[in-house]
Amino acid sequence: MSRSIAALAEATRRRREAAEKAVQVALREARKGHTPVTVAGIAAAAGVSTDFIYRHRELRPQVEALRRAHSPRGSTETGDHPDTEAAASTLVRRLSQQLADARRKHREEVTELHHALEIAHGELLLLRRQAEE
Repeated sequence: MSRSIAALAEATRRRREAAEKAVQVALREARKGHTPVTVAGIAAAAGVSTDFIYRHRELRPQVEALRRAHSPRGSTETGDHPDTEAAASTLVRRLSQQLADARRKHREEVTELHHALEIAHGELLLLRRQAEE
């Protein structure tokens, strides 16, 4: 591995660790308060994206557990299930994956069509040359 790649990997590791520590601090502060906890709120307090928390295998369960612990018991004002936010995130990921798959398929089809067009142009060139003779 080259030195520049190693330096980039090290910088990435340090950034990730700093973000993890910031989320842990935000979780500690949220535990002290008695206000409702959300992933977006913790992310904003930590200065990270909500996607960072949703994708993190250790932090996401901690945030969700704290959210459930701080949610008002028996509150059905909105009628939302406690895991509605997580379900919406899963839906977004699934739809994003379907979109990525469709884009990949279309790129492959376009590549095949370009190849067929190149072949057709070659055949037309041969026919023109034969007609000129």
